[in-house]
Amino acid sequence: MQKPSEHFLHARALRADILATPDVWLPRREILLEWLEGFLGRAETSRYELGPTEATDLTELDRFLRKKKVPIAAA
Repeated sequence: MQKPSEHFLHARALRADILATPDVWLPRREILLEWLEGFLGRAETSRYELGPTEATDLTELDRFLRKKKVPIAAA
């Protein structure tokens, strides 16, 4: 079994953060979750290569969630 990448773990944590806070208003919550699910599905494959903007997208999504006061889910 392949070791999950840091980006895969980051995306999984962001998804958990969003799902753990249903009372926090987020614009386009479902679209964010769909994007994360798609990323996680691609990142699980053995030959996945990170897209040119995906690392930045994850970082920016993290920053956006913190700005919206979405707490970090417990591991």
